[in-house]
Amino acid sequence: MNLYKRLFVVALPLTIQQLLSSSVNLLDTLMIGQLSEVAIAAVGLSNQFYFVYALLLFGLSSGGGIFIAQYWGAKDTVNISKTTALMLTVAALLLIPFFILAVFFPSFTIRLFSPDARVIELAVSYLRVIGYSLLPAAISQVFYSVLRSTEHVFIAMVFSGITMGLNAFFNWILIFGLFGLPALGVFGAGLATLIARLAELGMVMAVIYGKSLPGKLGFIHFQSLTKRFFKRFMVYVLPAMGNELSWSMGITLYAVIYSHIATDVLAAHRMMQSIESFTFAFLFSIAHATAIIVGKELGKRKFDEAIEVANKSIRINFILSLITGLTIFAFSGWMIGVYNVKPEVRGLAYLILGLSLLFLPVKSLNALLVVGIFRAGGDTKYTLFVEGGTLWALGVPLTAFVGLILEAPFPWVFSMSLLEEGMKGLILSIRYRRRIWVRNVIGENI
Repeated sequence: MNLYKRLFVVALPLTIQQLLSSSVNLLDTLMIGQLSEVAIAAVGLSNQFYFVYALLLFGLSSGGGIFIAQYWGAKDTVNISKTTALMLTVAALLLIPFFILAVFFPSFTIRLFSPDARVIELAVSYLRVIGYSLLPAAISQVFYSVLRSTEHVFIAMVFSGITMGLNAFFNWILIFGLFGLPALGVFGAGLATLIARLAELGMVMAVIYGKSLPGKLGFIHFQSLTKRFFKRFMVYVLPAMGNELSWSMGITLYAVIYSHIATDVLAAHRMMQSIESFTFAFLFSIAHATAIIVGKELGKRKFDEAIEVANKSIRINFILSLITGLTIFAFSGWMIGVYNVKPEVRGLAYLILGLSLLFLPVKSLNALLVVGIFRAGGDTKYTLFVEGGTLWALGVPLTAFVGLILEAPFPWVFSMSLLEEGMKGLILSIRYRRRIWVRNVIGENI
């Protein structure tokens, strides 16, 4: 099959899934935005907590996807099931501290993010119910990774779309109190998420076991896990998880810095993020599709083909970043205008969205290299070092200094995070040309 066609076949369902996700996230924010700026900030900060957990899961699932994609290329379904069992085990361990913080200590958790008493009061009720959605979300995320890495992307797209539709529907009912139900506001948004996640888990498990798809496992697969298998898995997956943890903590700290500047600033940033997420619908799809195809070729030991896929993916990614950035900017005035917020908040969101879109080609290249190419070849330790180094040595300190010490206007504060993306892009591009990422990890002896 032609390379561009292969990318298209894998990337299209992922693109639709990302577009649906972005649409529902935007719709959720718009619904919450009808309540108040404080409600937007409360949900935004609670989601920053979930964001850390979700990115750890993403690190686990994408790191595990290194093995699943290469085992898929080698037609080794037994080790796909063993890898799935190991991913579920690690996911269960990850769940424990986040569940405890969200369900039993929500007030303490939110105070780590914001000093605003109004925000804390609203966020506590939302975060507590979100805590109960963490387990079904973790299991579904692992199986989605298996489905995508074995090229069953259409199934993942359909179920994800249904889940997001359910989430939006129940948000509409529970936030505003329709069909005779009480208006639950922010708490209703959290309850809608829990309902949707439980439905998602039921659908995923039904199709995996009903159709005997790759990743179907039993107790025997947990029993067959060996120390050697675990060690080889964690050598590559642990840095990927560490990468996502480091990055998510840094991004969360950005939100904390913004919240200490002003709640209106945090609300504007949340609005910008919900709109900007549309730009990544295409770009992250290319990254994920690249990871699947590159991983499969590496599993077959077809290294030249893997390099060809990576090179063409970079070109496609650059063109799409320009097209999507310009398109979103063209409609940004209308998208921001529908929020029921103060004019100054709306104007600030428009300004920082424009700044972020200017750096979109660089940000999308970084995502493609880290998630789509380097991770497919197991080059996870280096990306941990680079992403953590640029974020914590450059981005976060500069943002804190300019925002909290110099008290500069917020667009200048926000620009400091973009400088970090530029430096990271330069370092990663040099690494890409050295081709250290071109390797078969499932045949290595560790």
